Amino acid sequence: MHAPQRGGEIESYPRIFIAAGEVSGDRQAAYLARAILSHNRHVQLYGSGGEKMIEAGIEIRVRTSHLGCVGFQEALRYLHPLRRVMSEIRSMIRSDPPDMAVLVDNEGFNGLLSRFLHSEGIPFIYYFPPQVWFWGEWRARAVATRAHAIIAAFADEAAIYRREGGQVRWFGHPLIDIVKTEPGAGKIFDSLGMDSARRTIAIMPGSRFQELHQMVPAMLGAAQILLTKHPELQIILPLAAPHLRSALEKQIMRAGMSGLVTVVEDHIYTLLSKCEMVLLSSGTATLELALLGIPMVVAYRVKPLTYLLGKHLLKVRFLSMPNILLGERAVPELLQEDVTAERLALEAISILDRPERANTIREKLGTIRSMLGERGVLDRAASFILNEVTQIRERNRLEVA
Repeated sequence: MHAPQRGGEIESYPRIFIAAGEVSGDRQAAYLARAILSHNRHVQLYGSGGEKMIEAGIEIRVRTSHLGCVGFQEALRYLHPLRRVMSEIRSMIRSDPPDMAVLVDNEGFNGLLSRFLHSEGIPFIYYFPPQVWFWGEWRARAVATRAHAIIAAFADEAAIYRREGGQVRWFGHPLIDIVKTEPGAGKIFDSLGMDSARRTIAIMPGSRFQELHQMVPAMLGAAQILLTKHPELQIILPLAAPHLRSALEKQIMRAGMSGLVTVVEDHIYTLLSKCEMVLLSSGTATLELALLGIPMVVAYRVKPLTYLLGKHLLKVRFLSMPNILLGERAVPELLQEDVTAERLALEAISILDRPERANTIREKLGTIRSMLGERGVLDRAASFILNEVTQIRERNRLEVA
């Protein structure tokens, strides 16, 4: 193990490198960082990520939150910037090594980074490890072998990594701590020029630019159809990240929906909790909505090559996490050529116009919370990480002595 050799009083505190990519990883890393710093404010956190991590107190030395994509064909456009970013991170770690690293989600990029860290003798914990239940359990062994420890998000995932010899902990899913609503929803709607008493729906196209291109036109088209049938509806579009606002507002304007779709950036869980249903892209947001008990229509579209490869490689029957966890098609799913304005609107209307169907979906979603553990997930994860880095530093001290 290459123990960091530094002098000075400030270096007596633990140093943790945190690596996240994409918007969702940036958010999860930020929540974890706040929990770590609440336990020990002297810990030095630095790494790669985005705005949320900066706000949480992490010193971001390399920006990576803009590099998110899904798919084999889609990743080609990011190869050059990814190589450049990886080179920057390697140089930084070699010149300023941490006591330990925490890798957050971002399977493709962090998979490469994990191999580098392993070769350098720097222990790392995988937080939100690669979803081997999606892509095949055979991939778990390499992760379990390289990682100092794994903090799994799901109990079944933890069991897979444990079978492969990994030091695995499952403290529950962090969203149990994160997804909360606030009082005063009426005032929040008023501040947006909206009416909390009106029927409200949401569209959530995702946090990647590729998703804006692939999903927004169909979702806005569906919204137009829904407004024709139900003119009383008001529509919100929660903003996944500030850097997406300009592109989204341009798409809304081109679709002739300005003034009909309200882009919102704050109080998102509270606003969503008042929605009758949501049209959204597959991803973490499906689990957030499940915890809020909101009926949804899940959709996704990727490049044809990505779809063909994924069709052969994916090991799950469903697209969305609620359906995967429940083992049934509890919420509607649309994929590829089925993602049209007409199909999205049809599925949405079947929820809006059939209260009994909406209630059935809510009841099924209500069973998911118990699958995700008990509150205090972030505190338990932070305590574990701090305990591990303390032990690592003590071993390094004894080796040097």
